[in-house]
Amino acid sequence: MNWWHIPAYRIQKFKKTSLIAPVAVLLLVVALFIAVSVGCASLKGRQNLYDEEIAKYENMIAKEEARSEEIAEYALYTKTTAYYEEVAREKYRLVHDNEILFVTE
Repeated sequence: MNWWHIPAYRIQKFKKTSLIAPVAVLLLVVALFIAVSVGCASLKGRQNLYDEEIAKYENMIAKEEARSEEIAEYALYTKTTAYYEEVAREKYRLVHDNEILFVTE
């Protein structure tokens, strides 16, 4: 049968079932999938960097808290008489009445 003998309704039906539209939709879906995959990979990379930063800052916080505790203990020590005696001996070379001081040069 020649194409001029095909009825018009069959030609219209054949044009509607063309493969251009489904292929275009499939290509669009694949392109979107690739774009989302690339975006997801870059976000995971950023998340890893942020996790490393968080770990670094948590480590710094732990060190500062330990240092803060040391400072608090030293502040309590500076209020004791042992500290005053130590400063007097080292800085001012003072001694108790019954002690002998040997100075070496």
